[in-house]
Amino acid sequence: MKTTNKEWTLTLRRDGGPESLSLGDQVYEYLSEQIIRGTIQYGDRLNIKTMAAELNVSPMPIRDALKRLEMEKIVIIKPRSTCYVRVPTKRITLEAVEARRMLEVFAVQEVYSRITAEELSNLNSILDEMGRLVRRTVSMRTRAVIDEYIELDRRFHTEICALARNEYINRFYRETSIHLNMSFRYGVGVCHGIEATYRDHQEICRHLSENSEKAVHVIEAHLLQSKQNILNEPTFQMIED
Repeated sequence: MKTTNKEWTLTLRRDGGPESLSLGDQVYEYLSEQIIRGTIQYGDRLNIKTMAAELNVSPMPIRDALKRLEMEKIVIIKPRSTCYVRVPTKRITLEAVEARRMLEVFAVQEVYSRITAEELSNLNSILDEMGRLVRRTVSMRTRAVIDEYIELDRRFHTEICALARNEYINRFYRETSIHLNMSFRYGVGVCHGIEATYRDHQEICRHLSENSEKAVHVIEAHLLQSKQNILNEPTFQMIED
C-alpha cells in the first residue's frame, strides 16, 4: 500500500461539530476509506511496519486499527506483523445486503414525514452528480465509469442513513458499506442497469421532498432488486460460500 501523507491527521464530524480522534481511530477511518474506495483491495497484504512508516505513526495505532477491522471480518491478521484483506464470500455479501436494507429502510421510515429541503440538499447534490455521469456515459461503460458510479452510489446510500442522525446507524452502516463495496469492486452485482438505479434514486428523493411514505416503499424495492441483481450475477456464483 502506498500513501503520500507523511504528516497525516483526520477529523470526523459528529452532531455538526469537529471531534478529534485517537491515532488508532484515525488509522481505522483511513484504512476503512481506502478499502471502501478500492485503493486497498481484497487479497492485498498489509504490513504493519510499512504502514506505520508511510503514515508517520508508531506500529501501535496500526495494530489497534487492524484489530478492529479483524473483528469486523474485513482483514485476516497473520504472524510477523502482516495481514490480508478478506476476499468477499457469498455469506458475508448477502448478510451485508440484508443489513443494508434494514438500516436504510429504518432511516427512511424515521425521517420521511419531517425531512426538510435543507436536510435533503446533500442527497440532491449527489443525485445531480449521478445524473451528469449517466447522461455523459450513455454508450460507454468502462471500468472507470463503473467505479465512479459505485462511489456516487455509496455516497447516496450513506447519506440516506445519515439523515436519521443516529450514530449507531452510521457506525453499523459503515461496516456494512465496507463489505458491500469490496464485493462491488470484485464485480458482484454492479452493472445491472445504471439508468434504472438512477431513476430509483430520483424517485426516492422526490418522495422524500414531498414527505411521502412512498419513499419507504421505493427504497425497499430498490434494495431488494439490488439483492436480486447480486444473486443473478455470474461472478457471485464464483466466489466462495
